[in-house]
Amino acid sequence: MLSSLRSCRRLLPTIALSLTLSACANLPGMGNDDPPPPPTLNEVIEEAAAEMVEANPGLERYDPIIAASFADIDDLSRSSTLGRMATEIAASALTQAGLDVREVRMRGSLFIQEQTGELMLSRQAQRLTANHGARAILVGTYAQSEQNLYMSMRLIRSSDAMVLSAASMRLPMNNDLRGMLGW
Repeated sequence: MLSSLRSCRRLLPTIALSLTLSACANLPGMGNDDPPPPPTLNEVIEEAAAEMVEANPGLERYDPIIAASFADIDDLSRSSTLGRMATEIAASALTQAGLDVREVRMRGSLFIQEQTGELMLSRQAQRLTANHGARAILVGTYAQSEQNLYMSMRLIRSSDAMVLSAASMRLPMNNDLRGMLGW
């Protein structure tokens, strides 16, 4: 009996180590081959905005900027909750990067159609930017497929429509995105 007890005591560290390692294998990043969660709308837009600023460090020369609702690539006169939310996220990211983004909805001079937003790609950009003193416009488009959402955003100089900086994004389609698109 005493020898069995000694054998068990010698096995205890081995058993404890084995249990610890098997428990660690189930922790995130520890021997687990599960793919990381897909990026969120916020994450991809914020990363794209950072890339735009990094690609053209002199963007502050084109302040102030106004932001237009991202439009459906198949109908530039139409947006969605997703398009309006994408604009909000992008404008916030550019503001956090130090750019002067003006809130055009605070003024009565820009007509905003309910359920559409302020669509710049289908409007007279020169008139609107002059009314708001903007030297650049943030515009964007999106397209949906069965499995992905594709988005593009550009910062455009208002005086001559020259693209100052641009970024493209792709997100795997999920129920949140479908809901914002009105599916």
